[in-house]
Amino acid sequence: MQQINNRLLRNPVDIEPEQLAHELLQGKTFTPAFITTKVNGSLRRTKDYWTSQQIICMDFDNGYYDRALKQKVKDISITWEAAIEEFKTSAMFMYKTFSHTEAWPKFRVVFAFNEPFTDIKLLNAHTDQLFKKYPFADESTFQAERFFFGGTDLHLFDYENRLQINHDLVVKGGYYDLNYYSNNIDIIEATISPPTSSDTVNTYMSNADMIQSLSLNIIYRMKSTYKPITVSSRKEVYDYLKMINLHDYLGIASKQFYDIFHNESSPSANIYQDPKTGYWWYKCWSSSHPFTGTIIEVTERLTNQNKPKSLRYLMQCFNITIQKSEWHVEMENLIQQNLELLNDEEFIKEAYPNLNSLLRAPLYYSVLRELHLIALENISTLIHIKDTEEAVFYASINYIMKRLDRWCDFDRFKSSKERRIRTILSLLVYLQLLNRIDIERLPFDYVNRAKLEAQKKYYQNMITFWTVPSMAATHMNEVELLAKQFKDLGMTVGNFDRQMVLKTLGEEEANRIFPMRKNEQLSKLNEHVCEQLEKTCLKYITEYGWVTEHRIIENTYLEIEDVEAEMRKRDTRIKDSIVTEEDKSKWLYELKRRQLKKIIGGLILNHGLSKQKLSNKLMEEREIPLHYNENGNPSYPVVYFTT
Repeated sequence: MQQINNRLLRNPVDIEPEQLAHELLQGKTFTPAFITTKVNGSLRRTKDYWTSQQIICMDFDNGYYDRALKQKVKDISITWEAAIEEFKTSAMFMYKTFSHTEAWPKFRVVFAFNEPFTDIKLLNAHTDQLFKKYPFADESTFQAERFFFGGTDLHLFDYENRLQINHDLVVKGGYYDLNYYSNNIDIIEATISPPTSSDTVNTYMSNADMIQSLSLNIIYRMKSTYKPITVSSRKEVYDYLKMINLHDYLGIASKQFYDIFHNESSPSANIYQDPKTGYWWYKCWSSSHPFTGTIIEVTERLTNQNKPKSLRYLMQCFNITIQKSEWHVEMENLIQQNLELLNDEEFIKEAYPNLNSLLRAPLYYSVLRELHLIALENISTLIHIKDTEEAVFYASINYIMKRLDRWCDFDRFKSSKERRIRTILSLLVYLQLLNRIDIERLPFDYVNRAKLEAQKKYYQNMITFWTVPSMAATHMNEVELLAKQFKDLGMTVGNFDRQMVLKTLGEEEANRIFPMRKNEQLSKLNEHVCEQLEKTCLKYITEYGWVTEHRIIENTYLEIEDVEAEMRKRDTRIKDSIVTEEDKSKWLYELKRRQLKKIIGGLILNHGLSKQKLSNKLMEEREIPLHYNENGNPSYPVVYFTT
């Protein structure tokens, strides 16, 4: 590459279009610029050494670089056949690059102007206009000093085709056209109301300078360009603003330019659009002053104002009005009041002790708060469900977990992160602090939109629909009773799932908490284990009047044909390791222990049992002997007995 570079610099030539096309098909490399201006006696292939140029080349690679995947992704914007029609009157010829395929077309279009450019600003003005017209072209092709390699399959339009140079594009200090501003130069049009005496600006004051000074002129200009828009939430405001072309707002047409936030000797900033979200980003790549932000962060930094004030300024610039319906205002107030209660943990601790004992871990509060914030941000898209006034929104588990990463340290349980979040969400639904909504209760269009969203993001399961109920005093009393029931029935957070709810509270409650798993059957093994555990429990209750969990587990025999096969099926950690008899014994004990935790609440309800920690008084009343642990020390386990 360095040898090619040196040869090009040492051997500048004038060449006819026909000869250029012929040489390119031979695989030769060229740069369209004459680079003959020496600086301090040296010559380099950079724009500082640029002299003149008459040819511009445009690359169409039909792809974009995905920063997450760290690779180029195919995104066909123009085919070879479409290009033949598009450039037939403007370009001299085009040819396929060596990486071109029928499935992924990549080609280069070669233009010539009616005269050479000798002013690089004038050249940049015209290349920027081309990029404005063809934004899907490779932006690096507009670098005056870059290499262009040869290729194959020449398509000739007309060697005499010429684009016309417009010298009026250049103005003092930069260049512009009537619709597209560049190089930070802003021309104040006569049709715009003149600024007040306190807001006087120089004719060539940059957009960035006007934004920084909160000048009314930038507001007049944006208002004259962008039509008024009415939205119903701040989230919609943010989404709309982030899709505003930053080139227009900042008056910069160049793809690479000097950073507006600090002085520098060479351009390090650029503006680009994320092809997935449509958001426009400003990025400075310098090591000393790096910065990345959307129009919102750029405005905050330029104006040195806080977020609310910057947002008001942008809303004024772009004619944005927030207008909410009475129902949306009511829902917003409901969510805000819920958040106020959730933030008063000391009050919850005092007023709702059973609830507090369940939500004592910070993660539980974080999950509940985050769901409220998601609802608040999507207030404009909330809808009434058929039979209540509740407001529905949807959020996937992946999205919820991503949101929680900002506040929660998952390193301690990274492998079980998703399972923990799912368990917490289900517990909150049980407590009626959160509701999962069955899709049968929702409008078809709304459900279909969520399905498309799930497909777009490659989610395996349907996105979950939620509502947040009002945490008024009457409702919170019911929540407290549910929390007490949870404790009284021996239900545990670690084992909380659909099976526990089904075996303890019945199918209707299981369908309320897990609507997406309605009518799902338990595995035959789980049913067998639960059945045998219940038999053992009732046997000892009938014979002795009391029983402990340990006694139930130790005296329950399971008829499992192939224990090792079940172990490998249920525990991927075993993989190819050898399973010993001791391993089987431990696994069976743990299986029975977990299943007993899931049915013990149902045993209490269905058979009128009471539970109490063993004490001297209980031993005397029920004639229960003193228990001992593995070390031979006295033990006081929980005892279940008939009332």
